[in-house]
Amino acid sequence: MTAQNSDTVPSSARSAASEAGFSGPNFFIVGAPKCGTTAWATYLAGHPEIFAPSAKEPHYFNTDHHNYRWAKTRLAYLHYYKDYGGEKVALDASVQYLCSVDAARNIAEFDPQARVLIMLRKPSTFIRSYHNQLLMNFDETIEDLPTAWSLSGQRPDSKIPPENREPSFLDYKRVGLFSEQVARYLEIFKRSQVMVVFMEDWTQDPRTLYLQLMEVLGLEDDGRTEFPQVHAAKHVSNRTLHRLTQRPPSTLKTASRLLRRLPGMGAVKPARVLRRLNSRKGYGSEVADAALAKEIDAYFENDQERLRALLGNEQ
Repeated sequence: MTAQNSDTVPSSARSAASEAGFSGPNFFIVGAPKCGTTAWATYLAGHPEIFAPSAKEPHYFNTDHHNYRWAKTRLAYLHYYKDYGGEKVALDASVQYLCSVDAARNIAEFDPQARVLIMLRKPSTFIRSYHNQLLMNFDETIEDLPTAWSLSGQRPDSKIPPENREPSFLDYKRVGLFSEQVARYLEIFKRSQVMVVFMEDWTQDPRTLYLQLMEVLGLEDDGRTEFPQVHAAKHVSNRTLHRLTQRPPSTLKTASRLLRRLPGMGAVKPARVLRRLNSRKGYGSEVADAALAKEIDAYFENDQERLRALLGNEQ
């Protein structure tokens, strides 16, 4: 969920894509956020027949999220794949495609034969991790999860951070309605094109999922057996310092540039050092609120029943 700017694209982008015979990605990891999309984009990118752009989240097809699209034109989108080298599979792993109302239809119009991977997890653990990530991204300022949860869908403008690009992401009770989100894909794509996996399952045996994906994508197994943790939960000790390092004012940027001009200081990146020192593993509170987790799971109980019905015997 990192912002990118692809509005300005070199004129060479069109010719580079054309010369490689590239019309666009054909495999989409569409979310949900904090359910393993980054991990699996990383694992799959290591396969010699899979291409993944260095910026994994173009967020091109979620046209209903007007301020959360990093590629706003087809040319800008294809520029993400400027280094494509003829691999059999090209990957787009944009986590907001799942909660987007428009994305499934847009992807199908772009490539009716596309393969889609949907990644989910238990609602209470999803909401906790998702809230933590919004805090890290400055899309959320309410650090107390029970308060943020209670304001789902009814947050006054004064409680929405000015940096937040898409206020609807703060409606936790809507974002967690997985059955509605999955149904949009199953209504548009053939069932054989859509694979739904749960974090609680694949973390126990990632190798099995890897082999299943090789079969779905028509690829040979490259023998990968290592699946290290990617993007583990983290929080910051000081949010003011976090803001300064993530979105530094112009004066701080100038000071950093001057520092790097000094002899022997060219490779020094003060912001990166400070971010590392300010970062801590896990969530802000290591003690999960059991009562809140129970409340969240109860809220989504009917939605989870509908999801199980959608997926039949898979769950």
